[in-house]
Amino acid sequence: MSNLNPEKIYNSLIESGESWADLQAAAELLEESKKSVLAELANKCPENSLGARESLALADPVYRLHLVNMVAARQAATRARVRYDALKVLADMRRTIESSRRAEMKL
Repeated sequence: MSNLNPEKIYNSLIESGESWADLQAAAELLEESKKSVLAELANKCPENSLGARESLALADPVYRLHLVNMVAARQAATRARVRYDALKVLADMRRTIESSRRAEMKL
């Protein structure tokens, strides 16, 4: 009897793919808001020159935390993509094994 369950494989691929998509969107949101966070922090600085305000904003703990969160989100999205791709490979391997098993039965 075969252990190939197309519905289970399909559901696993959907779940893994959706997880990757959600994590990808979260990472992109943080990356896209990077300049806005920096600008908001720079505008709160009392300095007159743009360069001084930007320097202070870049050193602000809020900005650093944003960068840490951004990198963590990108890492999570990348790991989810690896899991999704690995699951696709596993599905292909199981399909190949099942096909080979059927071919052997015909011999």
